[in-house]
Amino acid sequence: MGDIDHGQPAVKLTTAPILVAPASSAKKIRVSIQKPDYYSFMAETSNSHILFNQGTNGKADAVLGLLRRAGINVKAREFQGDHLPEDVPGGETHDLILLFADAPGQINEPLLRQLQSSRRDLPCLLICKAPARWLPMLNLGAAALISESQLESASGQVQFVYHVRRELEHLRGRREARRSASSVRELHQRLQMLTDHTSDAIACVQDGLHLSANKAWLNFFGVHSVVELHSIPFLDLVADEDVERVRQFLQLPFSTGNQRYQFLALRRDGSEIMATLDSAAVTINGVQSLQLIIKDANGNAFQENAARNAKGKDLHSGLLNESGLTRLINQSISCAVHTQRCRAVIVLSFANLADIAVVLGKADMHVLMRDIATALADKCPAQAVLGRLDAGDFIILTPDANAESCAALMKKLEDLPSALKPMVPPGQALTVNLGLAMITDEAPDAETILTRARQHQAFRAHQSHGKDSEGTSSAMLDLLRQALHDETLLLVYQPTVSLKADTHEHYEIDIRLFMTDRSVCTEEFLETANQYGYAERIDRYVITHALRVLNKNANENLRLTINLSANSILSQTLMLWLTQELQRQNQSSRQLILQISELDIMSAPEAAEQLCQQIRDLGFELSLTHFGCSLDSFRLLGIIQADYVKLDNTLLHTIAVDTGRRELLHDIVGQLQSQSIRVIAPMIEDIELLPLLWQAKVNFVQGNCLQQSSEHLAFGLFQEQEISVLPPMTPSGLGSSV
Repeated sequence: MGDIDHGQPAVKLTTAPILVAPASSAKKIRVSIQKPDYYSFMAETSNSHILFNQGTNGKADAVLGLLRRAGINVKAREFQGDHLPEDVPGGETHDLILLFADAPGQINEPLLRQLQSSRRDLPCLLICKAPARWLPMLNLGAAALISESQLESASGQVQFVYHVRRELEHLRGRREARRSASSVRELHQRLQMLTDHTSDAIACVQDGLHLSANKAWLNFFGVHSVVELHSIPFLDLVADEDVERVRQFLQLPFSTGNQRYQFLALRRDGSEIMATLDSAAVTINGVQSLQLIIKDANGNAFQENAARNAKGKDLHSGLLNESGLTRLINQSISCAVHTQRCRAVIVLSFANLADIAVVLGKADMHVLMRDIATALADKCPAQAVLGRLDAGDFIILTPDANAESCAALMKKLEDLPSALKPMVPPGQALTVNLGLAMITDEAPDAETILTRARQHQAFRAHQSHGKDSEGTSSAMLDLLRQALHDETLLLVYQPTVSLKADTHEHYEIDIRLFMTDRSVCTEEFLETANQYGYAERIDRYVITHALRVLNKNANENLRLTINLSANSILSQTLMLWLTQELQRQNQSSRQLILQISELDIMSAPEAAEQLCQQIRDLGFELSLTHFGCSLDSFRLLGIIQADYVKLDNTLLHTIAVDTGRRELLHDIVGQLQSQSIRVIAPMIEDIELLPLLWQAKVNFVQGNCLQQSSEHLAFGLFQEQEISVLPPMTPSGLGSSV
C-alpha cells in the first residue's frame, strides 16, 4: 500500500507525436525523447499523484512509464480496486485514478459509487479490453474509457497522454476555482466586517429595493431590522420634492459616478433631515447594483460637486480626463462580463493639431479644443461618454455597441474635419485618424482596450482610401465566432521562394473562413477579430495546427511562418501557453518563424519589444512585415532584432518603370543585408519582376505569379521534368534522342 518505485516497463511504449506506426508494426516500440531546454522554469515540475489498482500484471508500469517519458512527473500508488484507501485525506492528495477494469478480482462499480457518494474531485480513467462492455461506468462518473489496444499504437499513445494531461489540467482549474471562491468569501467577510463597524450609513440597492444595509443605515432612517428594510424601496426614504431628482442622480454611477447629491431624507418616525448621498456601481450576483453612502449634510454639496467635476475634467477640452475614462472603461468591462452587454471605445487623433496650435496661440487653441468637444457631442449618441487622454487623443465610450452601430458612428466621425473647417486658420486643415476597440467579456483591462484601438487606428491609416472592410459586419463576426467554436478555420500555405541557394522549404501560413458562396481571406475579418479580442485565439489555433503539421511531415528542412496579431502582442499569457504547447507536442522552436507587423509595433512598442525578447529567448526566428510603411522603419530593427524582413508592398510599386524606385529598393535591401537580415518581397503578381528583384539581391519572393495559397505543402513552381536532348545534326540530317 505504500509508494513504490517502478523500473523498466514490461511493455515498451512511445510518446513521440512525430512517429506514425503502420498497422503491421510491432507492438514493442522504444524511442528516446529529447526534452526541450527552453524556459525550463516553466516546465511541469509538480508531481501528479496517481492511484492504480492491484493485479495489473505489469500493465500499470508500462502506462506510468509512458506518462513519465511524455514529461508528466508521476508519483504512483497502488491500492485495492474495490474501495479507495482510507488514509487518503479528503481525496485531495491524489490527482487521478487509472483503473484497469479487467484486472483479476477488480470490482469497478462500488469504487465509482464511492467516489460519487464521497464527492471527491478525483477523475477516474478506465483502461479495459472492450470499452463497449463498460459504457455504463460513464454514468457513474468515469472520466473516459481507454482501450488497451489503443495503447499499442503510437497515435493511440499520443491520444492517451493528451487525455491524461487534459484531465489533470481540468482538475487544476477546478481546484484553482475553489481557491478563488474561498478568497472571494474571505474578501466578502472582511468587507462585511468593515461595513458593519463603520459609522457611515451604507446600503446596496438593486432595482430600487434594498439588498443589504449596515446598522448605521438602519439607525439613520429609524428602521428596526434588515427584514423590515427589504420591503421598503429606497425612494420611500426620500422627501416627495426630491424623489425625481434622486432618481436621476441614481443613474449617474452607470455613466460618470463622480457626484455627491444633497436631498431631504425621511425617517420612519416622520422626521426629516438633510443628507448627502454618494453612490457607486457594483455587481452583486452578476447583476449591476448601487452601493449608497449617506451622511448628515455638512458643508456646501454644490461646491463639492464643482470641485469633483473640476478634478475629473480635462482642462483644455472640458471633457472627462484620463483617470475618469480609465475607471469607466474598467467598469464597462465588468458590465460586459456579468451582463454580456458590449460597449466600444473609439480613439480620435488629430495629426496636425501641433501645427495649428503654433498659428492659433494658446487662447484660440483652447477655444478650438472646446469646439472639437462640442462637434463630437453633436455626432455621438446622447448616452456616449466623451473624454480626452493626457496624450491628447479624444475618446468616445459608446454604450450597447455592435458592429453596425460602430461602423455608422465611425462614418459620421470621418466628416468631423469638414464640420470644424470654419474654426481652423486659413491654409491649415484638420485630419482625423480613427480607431475602434470593442469591450467584450474577453477584454482584460482599460490599457489593453486603448492600445487595441490605437492598433486599429494604425491599421486604418495604412489601408487604401475608399476600401470598405466586410469584417465590420455582424455576419462576419458571427461567422468568425462559429468557426472558432467549431474549429473550422482552414489553414492555407503559400511558398516563400528563395532566389538564392537555400536548402529549406519556406511557407507562410494564412487562414480562410467559409461562407456559403466563397471563402473569406484573412484581411476581411482580421480587423474585426482584433477589435473584439478574438485574434489571439486565432493565432493559438494556427500555432497548434502548425505544430501538428511539423509532427506529421517530419521534414527537418520545413520552415513555417506564422503571423501574430495585434491582440497577441498585448497578451500576458501567450508565451507561457506557447512554451507549454511546444512541450506538449514535443516540438522545438527552430522550424517556426513568428511574424509581426510594423504597424502593430508602432502602436505598442513597449509590449512588442517585450514579446520579441521572449520569442527570441524561446529560440524562434523573427520576421517583420510591412517594413517601410513608417517614416523610420530601421529604428524598429533595434527593438525586435528581426531575422527576416518582408517589405511593404508600396516599396515595390512601379519598380519596373521607375529607376528611382529601383535604386531606393537596392539601398534598403543593402542596408538590411548588412545587418544579416534576409529580405522578402511579397505580393508579386508579375513574373517579369523576378529579374529586377534578383538584381536587387532580394532573398525571397512570394506571390500568386509563383504559386497561390493552397491547403497542401507543395512547391508547384519547381518540378522535376524529363527532357530529351537532340545531338547535332549528322550530314544525313538524322539525329538520335538521348
